Amino acid sequence: MTRPAASGDFHFRYSFSCTQCGQCCRWPGYVLLSDADITRMSRALDIEETAFIADYTRLASNRRELSLNDKEDGSCVFLDGDRCRIYEDRPDQCRTFPFAHTSAQECPGLQVEWVPRSSLD
Repeated sequence: MTRPAASGDFHFRYSFSCTQCGQCCRWPGYVLLSDADITRMSRALDIEETAFIADYTRLASNRRELSLNDKEDGSCVFLDGDRCRIYEDRPDQCRTFPFAHTSAQECPGLQVEWVPRSSLD
């Protein structure tokens, strides 16, 4: 993306349309889980929360939160082909993608364009 010469007169406009490529589920890092995520996902899988935690999570590097496990290839444990097995019940971190993520520039579904500030009025 190239910045306009007078960038103060311009603003980013973001749009997102998921291409269902699964790339976001293959990036390295942690998918941090809230208590609500764990409850929702364990119910979707019809297992006890303790079993979900034991089978599908690991301690995050901050040692205060749980994160989803990865497969051996680094992809999310719930990625099946290019689709999420628990999409309707996915974690909040996944639900906010790509807008709450700094690494989202590589997402093929995210469009970023510079627009004149005057067009935002």
